[in-house]
Amino acid sequence: MIDAIIALSVIYKGFDNNGGFQKYLDMKSPNLLGAVFLFGLLHGFGLSTRLQQLPLGDDSTDILLRILSFNLGVEIGQIVALVVMVALLSLWRHKPSFQRFSFASNQSLIYAGVLLLLMQLHGYQHDSDPDSFRFPSQEHKHAHEDLEVEQSIDTGRESL
Repeated sequence: MIDAIIALSVIYKGFDNNGGFQKYLDMKSPNLLGAVFLFGLLHGFGLSTRLQQLPLGDDSTDILLRILSFNLGVEIGQIVALVVMVALLSLWRHKPSFQRFSFASNQSLIYAGVLLLLMQLHGYQHDSDPDSFRFPSQEHKHAHEDLEVEQSIDTGRESL
């Protein structure tokens, strides 16, 4: 569910960047610092679920070192990406094409966020109640299941 909430934060930010609160809701954007804190916390939870999937070892010192390395790597990566983006955007900001690109980019963020949200909710439904998605085997077949793939022992090549 955390990934679905992260998708909502992407939708929110695209909406906010395009002035959606002012245009459609006739109100000022919510507090930026509060939104950054809340979304940072949620994104951190998302990263922590990825961290749980990593082989961390059994030794407590080794685990601590790996967790710190992971977090430090994430933070350094974010800072480097942010510095590069801010530098490029500050140079481009006063060009006429910036507004059009900015609007289109934020619209794309909204659409991508909606798709991510639907995908995450669908996956959550499969995980939380896998029996609710039982289909008769003939009705729910994937294209790759119709193909017969033979493995040639002597050449190692696949043939259909």
